[in-house]
Amino acid sequence: MKYKLIKGEPALLSGDTLVISDLHIGYEGEVRLRGVFFPSLTKKMLDRVLNLIRRNSVKKLIILGDLKHTVYGPRGLEWREIPAFMKKIVDESEWVGVIPGNHDGDLYTVLPDDVELIDPDGIVLNNILFTHGHKRVDTIIERKLKEGSVIKAVVVGHFHPAVELVDDLGYRYTIPAWIKGTIDKDIEIIMMPAFNENIGRLVMNNPEKLSEELRGFLKTGLINLEEAEAYSLDLILIGKIRDIMV
Repeated sequence: MKYKLIKGEPALLSGDTLVISDLHIGYEGEVRLRGVFFPSLTKKMLDRVLNLIRRNSVKKLIILGDLKHTVYGPRGLEWREIPAFMKKIVDESEWVGVIPGNHDGDLYTVLPDDVELIDPDGIVLNNILFTHGHKRVDTIIERKLKEGSVIKAVVVGHFHPAVELVDDLGYRYTIPAWIKGTIDKDIEIIMMPAFNENIGRLVMNNPEKLSEELRGFLKTGLINLEEAEAYSLDLILIGKIRDIMV
């Protein structure tokens, strides 16, 4: 097993492959329909991805789900921005794969032919299972092991993990965070922060703010959240979740 979290970015390296998750291209267009104006981050995200590819001298890229924002077929900004975005990345890469997330319905309609649409269960690379996280991960692990895969770690996106911090004056704010725990003491599990800075975040250290979907994920026993460690994007250990509860 070999991976490296990239300091300052919600991205990791596994061998010669860069991994990012939850770009949610088209999100800004959807919220505009509700009267909220966010400028599109697609160009900024593209620059960040290309910089990561060049700076780390990698030629392979995995997008760990939710490349687009609309749950069903593409609409609005997605028709224009996703093909151009992916074409630029393909031009810089030897191989690009996308593991579909729950927001990636009919994603194939906006992907260049050179992009591989990976099975929704994910892919095992360097003894690491990469899967979006919206499906039963315990079932996927069991299936992959029966197929002969060796799994030493699991990386999921989907949850946009963050921690809530409270200052001395009582002001609260959230920061994106890596969450690292273990499965049965043998397999490490890593929850990736979202690549899109505009998208909502799910606070991990406030029990009142846990989503029902995350509660269901926790019931599978895949991760003991209270014992898991939270790291900032600068890879500073914030603490175990149990010690930073708010």
